[in-house]
Amino acid sequence: MTIAASDLCYNIDLMNQVLCKHFGLCGGCSFQDVPYAEQLAGKEKRIADLMQKGGFDAELKPIHASEPHYYRNKMEFSFGGNLEKLTLGMNSKNKQGIFDLEECLIFCPDAGTIVSAVRDFCREKKWVSFNKYNHKGFLRYLIVREAKFTHELMVGVVATSQNVFDKEGFVKLLRELKLQARIKSIFYIQSDSWSDAVVFENKEILFGEEFIVEELNGLKLNVGIDSFFQVNPATIQKLYQRMVDVAQVTADARVLDLFCGVGSIGLFLAAKAKFVWGVEVSAPIAAAARANALMNNVKNIEFVVADARDFLQAQNAFYRGVDLLVINPPRCGVAAKAIRAILRLEPKQIIYSSCNPETMFGDLEILKEAYAPQFFEPFDFFPHTKHMECLTILVKKTS
Repeated sequence: MTIAASDLCYNIDLMNQVLCKHFGLCGGCSFQDVPYAEQLAGKEKRIADLMQKGGFDAELKPIHASEPHYYRNKMEFSFGGNLEKLTLGMNSKNKQGIFDLEECLIFCPDAGTIVSAVRDFCREKKWVSFNKYNHKGFLRYLIVREAKFTHELMVGVVATSQNVFDKEGFVKLLRELKLQARIKSIFYIQSDSWSDAVVFENKEILFGEEFIVEELNGLKLNVGIDSFFQVNPATIQKLYQRMVDVAQVTADARVLDLFCGVGSIGLFLAAKAKFVWGVEVSAPIAAAARANALMNNVKNIEFVVADARDFLQAQNAFYRGVDLLVINPPRCGVAAKAIRAILRLEPKQIIYSSCNPETMFGDLEILKEAYAPQFFEPFDFFPHTKHMECLTILVKKTS
């Protein structure tokens, strides 16, 4: 195993330590006080340890750094507090509830302005937050998305049906704010779900368009309020370009992208491949992927609405023996049955990229029966946190 931890891929200019005023209280990022070089070295070592534990004799490439500030393109802020004082911000580290956020140095320069204005607006209305224990209350979340390269903003508030929301007042408030980016979309999402996560039961556009548009290496991508999209666009570009560079995709190659989301990876690979199929479990997100293909005039790609595991169970299907399989799964990884189906599928190459290296290495324990990883390459998508992305490419072993 070759470890290149001594010459990390980052710029010395990124080492300046700037602490958010909420550091120590906010549970969002834990390592702002750790020099960025140490954060990167620690994440690189984490991959090295997983490689050693799994017995993978492959090259460990240097970690790719990110700009450590204002890199996230989405945040979900929570409403909290009580009848006396409504709060809007993030969960406190000491489990004392939601604190009032004034800035977020990993997200967006406009975050503090938007959150403060919405908080004051809701306090004036004397609205209360939703209580997840007794399921009473009104306000739940504030969602803000920012396209980093086009500087378009999307804002959505999530509330229950237990009160009437002032939609016109909310739009007027946001449109009158002086912001660095431009508000393109405003949503109202009604959700009475008992889940502690954002559930898009009823989604209504109050202002603007359904999508904001992000641009990655010349590719335009529609991003919706409920779309899955990687949180760090600047470093996504590095990852996608590496995928294109390392995958042996020729003009007659067929590509299957198993967890395609809005289609970004497949659209990048379609420039070199004969044809790309994307698989996405959500019909609205698959529709957004088709719109992205149309917007970029990419014709050699098709999107299928299906659960990846169910999709793979079809034997002797058109995609059997594809030249390249792309796996970019949720944090939980790929189900064991789906891994077995992948082995039966027998793709010539597999690109596996994951935001949870532990589950990725667990999946590789099964895949290594027939596939050998050529290298491991970490990307720091999430500075100041424990999270990271890791890329590997697997080649089918010869009999």
